Amino acid sequence: MSEVGASTTQWDFLVGYPLDQAKQVLQEEAVPYRLQFTAAPGKGSSEEETSEGDAFIIAVRALEPLVLICAYPDWNVS
Repeated sequence: MSEVGASTTQWDFLVGYPLDQAKQVLQEEAVPYRLQFTAAPGKGSSEEETSEGDAFIIAVRALEPLVLICAYPDWNVS
């Protein structure tokens, strides 16, 4: 298995975590990371819209630094 594959499985457990908890885990382990927000088409993906505490990790990219793909739960039906 390549190093990229090994690091991917190492952090896959973060998927589904609230963003604030995932950040705490990574900070405790001294792992560099960056955030990337996404949203459904027609919905905003700006992190200013809601507090980061409401966001969840939906994917992890094993890059240097680690990339946490985040999204906000949206229960509105149009």
